[in-house]
Amino acid sequence: MHLDLDIPLLPAQKEFVRTESLYPALIGGLGSGKSEAGIMRLLSFMLQEPGINTLYAMPTYDLLRLRAIPGFVDTLTGMGLPFNINKSEYAIEVIGFGFIYLRSYDNPKRFIAFEVAHSIVDEIDTLVRDKAREVWRKVVERTRQKTKTRKNTIGVVTTPDHGKHGFTYEQWGKKPDADHQLIKARTADNKFLPDGYVDQIRLNYDDKLASLYLDGEFVNLTSHTVYHFYDKERHGLQDKSKRDINHIHIGHDFNIGGCCSTVWTVEGKEAYAIEEFVSHDTYDFVNNLERFKGRQITVYPDATGKARGTNASQSDIQIITGAGYRVSAPNANPFIRDRVNSVNAKLSRDQIFIDVDKCPELADALESQAYDKNGEPEKSNQHPAIDDWNDGAGYFINRKFPFSVPHTRINLGGL
Repeated sequence: MHLDLDIPLLPAQKEFVRTESLYPALIGGLGSGKSEAGIMRLLSFMLQEPGINTLYAMPTYDLLRLRAIPGFVDTLTGMGLPFNINKSEYAIEVIGFGFIYLRSYDNPKRFIAFEVAHSIVDEIDTLVRDKAREVWRKVVERTRQKTKTRKNTIGVVTTPDHGKHGFTYEQWGKKPDADHQLIKARTADNKFLPDGYVDQIRLNYDDKLASLYLDGEFVNLTSHTVYHFYDKERHGLQDKSKRDINHIHIGHDFNIGGCCSTVWTVEGKEAYAIEEFVSHDTYDFVNNLERFKGRQITVYPDATGKARGTNASQSDIQIITGAGYRVSAPNANPFIRDRVNSVNAKLSRDQIFIDVDKCPELADALESQAYDKNGEPEKSNQHPAIDDWNDGAGYFINRKFPFSVPHTRINLGGL
């Protein structure tokens, strides 16, 4: 029996918060209020039975810090409930009611030394299916605290990132039962979103993925090639004068024995691949850059090059910057799916063009790379390979044309 909390909820949120199913899943679009529903479900249980603890899990600790903790703070403040936050332990004490433990999927080893009555796993479908299964097992192991009012429950709130090849489709999309209830939430149903939010999402995704990220639909991501919008003829570079632009951008993938580099120029929102080359290692890559002497050069490498190196004293990226070249590299690479989506979005709008004569390997790679059995882009242990060419190009596209999804959080306590 749930308390009648005096906080407005969207219909899908309300159904998720109040359902009696043991393993409900709120599958929805971006900005559809999934995380807020997960927060409210846990707090509802804690208000019903003071003394129990709960778990809220997300893909990374950055997301917990930037989205989950502020979400709990807003809601608890709006409800007038006192609380303490232990930032080092990633725990929130709701005074007089219990603890909320916050854990990340990137370190399942921290799913130890506590037990909870109820859990929420947020965006678990961003993980490949085998990894998601492992996280689910860890959550099940922790969700065992004895309760007086009802059985232990685990709720899922996520976008179906891996479509029909993901963990959520396997558990809830095929044959949901009384314990595994599937609840859908559409982005457009959230009346509290800022104007233009849905339009911005549509700009970031192709039509197929828009139905996934706006409507929470399970789409078949393995029925086509990874870069399914690429057409060698339509995206061929006809205007060879694009080669004369002085500022060039180089997408680069590190691999001993086969570092793949693609050379690009940019005109407004359009990117033109004008050359490609292979280097044995990072020192060879730097030597190859000599051919572009006199031009302004920016290198967009694999971000893992900050941590690993061709030799023991310098990282790969330090070797490039030490040679005097500008480097654009974040602390970590984006999610693979975000990188792929950024390229597909540009291809779908005919904003990427390839000089097939000068970039035959990149053209073939875009045309042929498929998904593996886990719904991830195929990888090869041999270098150079088609995934190396696509990865290097994708680092450039993703950073030069940032794949920005507008995040929003409903302040439930203030509605």
